[in-house]
Amino acid sequence: MNKVENYQLLDCGEQQKIELFGEYKIIRPCPQAVWKKQDLSLWERPDVEFIRDEGSQGTWKKFNKNLPHYWFVKSEDGLIWRVEPNLFGNLGVFTEHWIYSSKLNNFFDKDEKVLNLFSYSGSNGLNIIKNGYQVTAVDSSRQAMNGYVENLKLNHISQEGQRLILEDVHKFVAKEVRRDKKYGSILMDPPSFGRGSKGEVFALEKDLKELLEDVQKLLTQDGKIVLTMHSPRFTVAMLEIFLKDMFSDKKIEVAEIINPCVSGIGLPSGFLAWIGG
Repeated sequence: MNKVENYQLLDCGEQQKIELFGEYKIIRPCPQAVWKKQDLSLWERPDVEFIRDEGSQGTWKKFNKNLPHYWFVKSEDGLIWRVEPNLFGNLGVFTEHWIYSSKLNNFFDKDEKVLNLFSYSGSNGLNIIKNGYQVTAVDSSRQAMNGYVENLKLNHISQEGQRLILEDVHKFVAKEVRRDKKYGSILMDPPSFGRGSKGEVFALEKDLKELLEDVQKLLTQDGKIVLTMHSPRFTVAMLEIFLKDMFSDKKIEVAEIINPCVSGIGLPSGFLAWIGG
């Protein structure tokens, strides 16, 4: 593997964002960036741009004919990640998770096994595994789970002590409840909308409450949850009221995830809730 370069969010505006994944400059849609672009010089000479169709998919318009099918990028904590553009405009990693992932080491108890629901390719969980945590990762996407395994290998992280479960998250949680399983640390990143390998549908606004009610049953008395979400239909205040109502006996902290740009502006990139502690 050649030298792996770092990731940078360069700028955002006019419902787009431009990112530097290693040596490649990528433009993607970003509906929440309704302001003007901050530094036009950062938008020069992109390598590829994702053009979304009327649905959720789209096409990649290449300006660099030598853009590889996949490559690797490094996060600030030194971890290496596989980057591979897909038809949905994703690149195999969600970089907003890198902003807070190291803080999980001080929030979760290392003696407690971590349950990572909607683990995707490990963007939020590899940092704690690197630091000795045992994690059960659950995701319904085989492609995501393959990416998870690939990222473990890239960082020479052993799978010993780790569990990888390819299954619909809600079905897995319901089974664990019936088995009377308990977890002291739960990490979850439910999508706004997701479809499992067997056609299962998850819609955040409709299914989050029921999922959290089942997750509560898995939590030990002193257990902790870290929840991230990316739906524009929520606000910090809405999520805080909702979680305080559900977890009335636990400390709740909710904030926006702000991804800083090289241009100096911060891009709101979802919500982060710390439950317990």
